Amino acid sequence: MSVPVILNIYDMYWINQYTSVLGIGVYHSGVEIFNREFAYGGHQFPFSGIFEISPRDTTDLGETFRFKQSIVLGMTDFTQNDVERIVDQLGKEFRGCAYHLMHKNCNHFSSALTGK
Repeated sequence: MSVPVILNIYDMYWINQYTSVLGIGVYHSGVEIFNREFAYGGHQFPFSGIFEISPRDTTDLGETFRFKQSIVLGMTDFTQNDVERIVDQLGKEFRGCAYHLMHKNCNHFSSALTGK
């Protein structure tokens, strides 16, 4: 059974209210599969920075985030267990202490998880 793989994009509106006039913005992304959304963020510890939230729910992200849009990237035949194994494996690369705003952020994680 195929399920959709969805990229959820969040506007960091407190920054973007200034940068949008320049045609640029700062966005957070997460990947929704099986009604679970996986994302990546930084912390000071050498273990996974990948976390899970309810899809499109900004409560855990904080008040500076606002849901912007969802993009269906395609379908997958992976099972939930397959997805969990992939996320666990990516957690070795996407450790919290490895987060970098420009070089290893949530958008890089979303790209790695989706193979895009």
